[in-house]
Amino acid sequence: MSISLTSFYGQNRKVIVPTNPAGSDDDQELDLSADDDADPDFEPVLSQDSSSEDELRPSHQLKRQKASSQTRNLAIADVEDDSGEDGSDQENTTSASSPSWEKNDIYPPPLPEKPYPQPDHISTPYEYFLKLFPLEVIDHIVYQTNLYVKQIDINTSFATNRDEIMNFIGILLYMGVCELPSLEDYWANETRVPQVANVMSSKQFKYLRRHIHFNDNEFAEESDDRFYKIRPMFNFIRKTFQQVPPSTKQSIDEVMVGYKGTRAGNLRQYIKSKPTKWGFKLYCRASDDGFIHDIILYQGGTTFTAHPVSLTQAESSEKISTKVVLTLAKTITSTTTSSIYADNFFTSLHLANMLKKHYNCRYTGTARENRVGRPPLMSPKDMGNTKTKRGCFDYCSSNGILVVRWKDNKVVTLVTNDKGVFPLKKIQRYIKEKKKKEEVDCPLVVSEYNAHIARLRQQRHN
Repeated sequence: MSISLTSFYGQNRKVIVPTNPAGSDDDQELDLSADDDADPDFEPVLSQDSSSEDELRPSHQLKRQKASSQTRNLAIADVEDDSGEDGSDQENTTSASSPSWEKNDIYPPPLPEKPYPQPDHISTPYEYFLKLFPLEVIDHIVYQTNLYVKQIDINTSFATNRDEIMNFIGILLYMGVCELPSLEDYWANETRVPQVANVMSSKQFKYLRRHIHFNDNEFAEESDDRFYKIRPMFNFIRKTFQQVPPSTKQSIDEVMVGYKGTRAGNLRQYIKSKPTKWGFKLYCRASDDGFIHDIILYQGGTTFTAHPVSLTQAESSEKISTKVVLTLAKTITSTTTSSIYADNFFTSLHLANMLKKHYNCRYTGTARENRVGRPPLMSPKDMGNTKTKRGCFDYCSSNGILVVRWKDNKVVTLVTNDKGVFPLKKIQRYIKEKKKKEEVDCPLVVSEYNAHIARLRQQRHN
């Protein structure tokens, strides 16, 4: 998912890509599918996020992988390796210091499917818009904008109203669909767009764009919230998003809101691996139909203290990746009938235990070797040996949580309490030595993860 703010902030300024992009990139995703001979023990070099000094990662030296310039395949069949903010930290084992591992599969009952009832009638686009952006939000914008204009000029006669703000928002939406090189082109004689120019004059639009406000500036300096000025709008949107019934399968991942301007300071992130590389970073929870139900605005060390959903004292001491999942899981309407999918930035054995124990929630995710404790499995180095057949796997479980290690063109480890290993699936893979495709064994949990996480990411990036 990416949102263009070009029309709101005007023409893009020239930006310079950092010499070392990893300096502001705490979620690099590398394509591991291009080189079958790369080191199976590879761990990515983790970078520090300058906007989150309280969450800095250790800077010890890690092994290097051969870089690939090819486009990244979303399925973990081409194993994902998302470098994360705290990915190199050892697994937190305070709640499960010595799990009792057994060579047993797990067989949880299937989750109920989300019903999609036939609507009573087909709503108009305007009606759909008001469901997610109700009139109380418009009235709030009207009040705060008029208040701000009075604060900067007490003698002004300017006062906006509901209709004008609705027209302004409509123009922004239309500009997002019908993009022109510059703002003035919508009113210029040669390129005039009637859907914009007939609704509002250029002067009126620019004045509203300069003065529109969502929160009282009088208290901005007293707040630690770096998103203070848009926090009311964010809370409104979260509230309406959560009213949409979610599906049973949920995904948690990062989403970039595109922005190349210079007014956001270090709130603007640069993530080299994302389709939208420049912008604001959000952590989102979405259903498998692609609809986002909850959002966390990333702002460094104050991310969770400023968020409306509070964590307990024990949860607040967790790593940022764990806190993201716990915070977003708190707003799931029925955790007992929900399953969360996430990548290896978030996944750990400790997180899976917490979700199972405190939320009775299912979880499936790829994991790094140092975040699953010490399960009695074939090591990634041994499994990644060229003598080991593709499709080789090993597994063990503890207290209903399964750890699976599987060899595709790379070795991948998954943690789950939602799906088991059996029945095995057969998938087609190109065998480099034989120069042809053959069927290889694939554990059920790997197949399910590929099916859901790839589709969810694709829908959000569309």
